[in-house]
Amino acid sequence: TLKGTIKADGDKYTFVNDKDQKSWDIMNPEAVKGHEGHHVELSAHVYADKMQIHVMSVKMMKGGDSMSK
Repeated sequence: TLKGTIKADGDKYTFVNDKDQKSWDIMNPEAVKGHEGHHVELSAHVYADKMQIHVMSVKMMKGGDSMSK
């Protein structure tokens, strides 16, 4: 599971990881359409050699302390 932000630049979608601020190209951008600019939790296959991820599922992160309830 990865946590970070979805960024869109035209048809190119990237995921910026919270942990190390690395940017990953999203191989299947249709899976994250509508989440541009959002802080999300992803389940994805990571292709580290290509700096790409294939998104399996996307979950919106809850804001603030609502996660602890």
